[in-house]
Amino acid sequence: MQYTVPHYYRKFRCTAEACPDTCCAGWQIQIDPASIKKYHRTKGRLGSRLKNEIDWENKCFRQHNGRCAFLNDENLCDLYLEGGGEKAFCRTCRLYPRHIEEFEGLREISLSLSCPSAAELILKSRDPLHFLHAEIPSRTESYQDFDFFLFTKLMDSRNLIFRILQDRSHPFRLRAAIILAFVHDLQQRIDHHALFDTDTLMVRYSSPSVWTWFEQRLKKAGQNDILAARTVGNLFVILDHLEVLRPDWKPHTREAREILSDAPVPSDDIYNSFHRLFSDITSEQLMAYFIYTYFCGAVYNGNAYGKMKFALAGLVLIREFVRAEWLKTRGDISFDYVVSTACSCSREIEHSDTNKIKMEKMLESNERFGLETLFSIL
Repeated sequence: MQYTVPHYYRKFRCTAEACPDTCCAGWQIQIDPASIKKYHRTKGRLGSRLKNEIDWENKCFRQHNGRCAFLNDENLCDLYLEGGGEKAFCRTCRLYPRHIEEFEGLREISLSLSCPSAAELILKSRDPLHFLHAEIPSRTESYQDFDFFLFTKLMDSRNLIFRILQDRSHPFRLRAAIILAFVHDLQQRIDHHALFDTDTLMVRYSSPSVWTWFEQRLKKAGQNDILAARTVGNLFVILDHLEVLRPDWKPHTREAREILSDAPVPSDDIYNSFHRLFSDITSEQLMAYFIYTYFCGAVYNGNAYGKMKFALAGLVLIREFVRAEWLKTRGDISFDYVVSTACSCSREIEHSDTNKIKMEKMLESNERFGLETLFSIL
């Protein structure tokens, strides 16, 4: 089995009770079948508590005021403390904040942006995202109907996407426009069963002339502030249709929308001031995170462009929440606010399969989120 992890993966350390948030509140913690059996067999005082504090029908831990029943007042886990450490955890608790994407013969492991410690590693790194690889002998596996040819083309495409995205000799807006257009063109080949033409497409987008061509294209399109504001508003409309995981999310979203809708067109000085807080490197790291985590999952639904739109939407929503707070406080926020905003957005969007699927579906609208329209919000 091949394994891939981001370069910062081994630096992760859980801060436990010192964490500014907790991963044991705000969402249901599902229990895997093996752990359910183990908890059912547990005897003694801990066994009695498990029997009372597990929703056996839905296979999850009960919650009290939005907190896991085993989370104590010191924000530590009683199951860990009383059950002999990590061995007492279910699979969800043992893995988090690790996120695993499973492919035939490959596991890609990332750290979830919803964890404050992981978010700091992701967003405070100045180095371009790169990967560590390992092979661990294990039993062979076979995924029924796994399209290995499509997966190979997705992997090759993602490699090119990272090369373009991380070329810091060009502004982020230009880099993002090129990878969006590339995946738009890739999707056409997927839809028309023309994957044999993917190599030719990649050669075209690898050419040095692609930078000049897209630079002229963006210059010709200009900066359409009205279209950009409308498109950002449409992204916030998507949030209205998603499952809410935390009670403070709706009011926070409503306030941000109101601030952004009343905001004047920024001057160059204001834009540059915000750009120093939310830089091209920050945008790159967020985009790289989402692309690494989700792009190759298109092998299961054939929607590579949807995965790319999801990545851009995640970046832009985080940026706009930060911009709203920056406007509200007249710039009196630090980069730590960027990190905490990324955490809260990730919690609401990424930790609900329903939300991810619905968001990707709603982004399919060419009228609201067509290629040229997306260029306006870069």
